[in-house]
Amino acid sequence: MRADYHCHSYFSDGALAPSELVIRAAEQGLQQLAITDHDSVAGLEQAQQTIATQQLALTLIAGVEISCRWHSFEIHIVGLNINPQAADLAQLLTQQQQCRRQRFAAMVEKLQSRLQGFVVELPQQQTMPTRKHLADALLSQGYVSEFGQAFKRYLGQGQCAYVKPEWCSVADAIAAINASGGVAVLAHPHAYQMSNKWLRRLIVEAQQHGLAAIEVSQTQQSPGQREALAGFAKDYQLSASVGSDFHYPSRFRELGKNLCLPEGCVPIWHHWQGSKEH
Repeated sequence: MRADYHCHSYFSDGALAPSELVIRAAEQGLQQLAITDHDSVAGLEQAQQTIATQQLALTLIAGVEISCRWHSFEIHIVGLNINPQAADLAQLLTQQQQCRRQRFAAMVEKLQSRLQGFVVELPQQQTMPTRKHLADALLSQGYVSEFGQAFKRYLGQGQCAYVKPEWCSVADAIAAINASGGVAVLAHPHAYQMSNKWLRRLIVEAQQHGLAAIEVSQTQQSPGQREALAGFAKDYQLSASVGSDFHYPSRFRELGKNLCLPEGCVPIWHHWQGSKEH
């Protein structure tokens, strides 16, 4: 199976339209793609329509990436093969979207109080605002000289424009995904800068709430990191997902690139097609 179950469109912090993502995925030879925008399913209809009208040899797996709080960490739970119209999930996403917009407005206000003339525009009315949009605006307007500097100087935790988010709990995110008929996945486990002890603690606790899989294979990771995550999946009898976390075209990251699973992993697509295909 050639698949990618983690990417973003311009309905969150990606650069491409959902239609462009599915066309790109088909051009890359992928069989399945999940668009997993932050706290939003707004792009799924456009993606599905494009697949149908252009008769692409691609299956769209309905997805979403939910931001959560867990102790002092921000954790991301991906929902795959969800029902976007499910009541519990829709209610949770509405709450998350309100949180995002309120936080974004507060951060914009902080920036404008310090930076005369600062403005920011979102690509679409339904786009879920993120700190990336603020960083892009700071860079394009010359307030910083490179993207990372925006977080170090303004947007990172403890900096002058930072506002603490009020995300849902990991348990609530997993419950909403599962209630929709979806599969809950711990996204990019090595991105949280926690020790293996804390990561195991997170996995155990999330599994108690219904976590079914972890993202084992990502485009930019070392073989050792991939094997370590495969070990976690095997230790806790979790399925293994694959995801590039693609946001925009670059030579470092591409849809479906370098997403093989180590031997012995149970591929996540078994949840929705029961195939033994690898």
